[in-house]
Amino acid sequence: MLKRIIPVLLLLIVTSCVKDVDFDQVDDISISPVLESSLIFFDFPASEFEEPTGTAIVTVGDDLELDVFNDEFLRDNLIKAEFFFEITNSIDRSFRADIIMYDENDQITYAFAIDVTPNGNTEVITTHTELFEDALLEQLKNTIRLELVLNMFPSASGIPLNQNSPGNIKMRSKATLFFLIDTEDN
Repeated sequence: MLKRIIPVLLLLIVTSCVKDVDFDQVDDISISPVLESSLIFFDFPASEFEEPTGTAIVTVGDDLELDVFNDEFLRDNLIKAEFFFEITNSIDRSFRADIIMYDENDQITYAFAIDVTPNGNTEVITTHTELFEDALLEQLKNTIRLELVLNMFPSASGIPLNQNSPGNIKMRSKATLFFLIDTEDN
């Protein structure tokens, strides 16, 4: 008799714990992933800025294509972006890093500058975060090319840099992209 009651009790216990499942809940999912990616990096020795007088402004530059903003998923779901820059300077000169963004018509969509100060040949670390939200985020989404222009300013002492001058200037940066993927709106 007990052998017959146990299966019936087990069946009642198992079925009594079952609840109706609302499969439409999958339509109401909202997730907020964050993506980090390297952006710009360089490492220039002082000799890269060799100039004979110590009084010249020396400029180096580079371009980076940003075709990621052409992606429909990114354009529709990106809610915020942060560009973080870390510049380490051990060259006895002041620098300015200009970051200029362009649209498909080669028009400037946004620009900002980072001033980098020296401390003799001791390493000085300068950090900068540029935040893109709301209207600035829309300007970023229209960007297809980023240009970096690094200007070295004249020496206060007038001593020129040469092949044997000590120090480096290094930049590393990353982009952090914040998304909101809300299936309720789709």
